[in-house]
Amino acid sequence: MSDKHLENADRPRSNPLFYLLGAISSLSPFGVVVIVPIIPLIGLAFDQGTENLQYLASAYLLGLALGQPCAGILSDKFGRRPLLLAGFLIFILSSIGLAFSPNLSLMIILRFIQAVGASVGSVIARAIARDLFEQEEAIQAFSFMSAAMGIAPIIAPVIGGAVAHFYGHQGVYLVTAIVGALVLHRAWKHVPETRPNIEEGALEQLDQRSIWTLLSSPRFLGYTGIFGFTQGTFFSFLGIGAAIFSDYFSIGAFGFGLIWGSLAIFYVLGSTRVNPLAKKFGRQKLTKFSVLASLGIAWSGVLSLQLFDVNLLTVLLPLAGLMFFSGMLIPMAMFGAVDLFPEISGTASGISSSCGLVAGGIFSIISGNIYSNGYQYVALLSAAATIFTTLSWLIVQYGSKKYINNQT
Repeated sequence: MSDKHLENADRPRSNPLFYLLGAISSLSPFGVVVIVPIIPLIGLAFDQGTENLQYLASAYLLGLALGQPCAGILSDKFGRRPLLLAGFLIFILSSIGLAFSPNLSLMIILRFIQAVGASVGSVIARAIARDLFEQEEAIQAFSFMSAAMGIAPIIAPVIGGAVAHFYGHQGVYLVTAIVGALVLHRAWKHVPETRPNIEEGALEQLDQRSIWTLLSSPRFLGYTGIFGFTQGTFFSFLGIGAAIFSDYFSIGAFGFGLIWGSLAIFYVLGSTRVNPLAKKFGRQKLTKFSVLASLGIAWSGVLSLQLFDVNLLTVLLPLAGLMFFSGMLIPMAMFGAVDLFPEISGTASGISSSCGLVAGGIFSIISGNIYSNGYQYVALLSAAATIFTTLSWLIVQYGSKKYINNQT
């Protein structure tokens, strides 16, 4: 690590770069959720039904899934800073285009482009944190980013709804562009180039073998699995959450928003506890405890539904616990995935992010298809995700033992 990197690693805990990296990471989920209140307005504006409006969300998720690996690979080759600035500029311009889009088809295309631009945020922020900080500070930075990504979906619908009330769906997209411009300005002023210096010949070799290096690493695959399947535990609920509260408890969209916001606070609380607990008990022990706690909570929730049927307590208590431990697991899994191979941390961040997004999306799709059989099946799906999380943790343990044996 260079002298500059060592100097940055010795910065105090109050390092403002933590907050900026959190803002950079949160731009992508902000862009996903801010349009939720305006989807009916877009339907009225273009005389479209819900079957076509859903492509606004699908296009964004597809853009993220495809853009994140590309952003990571390109940041290892060309540097973190130019990719970050270019991606956010694309995000801003596409947001402006969305505000003035004359039809839904163009809007769907621009949503895909907007997501490709936003995809650089969380990917490159993680690589920057890995480049700059040693383990303790890096975990703190990752917990900041995870907390910010948990807060964004809480405040984005509030902002979107308030702006849409006065300025319509065009105003929401223009505000999104302004938020992107503010983050771009701060990144341009305060984010340095952090990519490790690699000779040109070595860089070309990395380009050819970096993906295979990651995909053949049990530890990388295990941490990526923890990240993805942990998201599956609450993505199983998220897609049909509003329907659950309406069907079972006659709670409308506003009430669901308040409840989901409260659950998201548990996620943020978990994220903020990672650093002090990791310092006290060690990251490996904390990861093990969080994995097993999630497993126990999820399956206890399934059992409680069998004993007491579906009620607010049997739904909310397991979800609150799962959200808390998800907030703890996700930062540690993100850090674990990018910490293994520092020279290709951008590629590692991009691939792990994309895999996590795809895993969460798959669980969301499955839950939507099985919900007609009852909430119990959704809870069972969420509990199944914790089994896969546990298996992923076991793969990490296997990879760690194999690595130690190879070193000795």
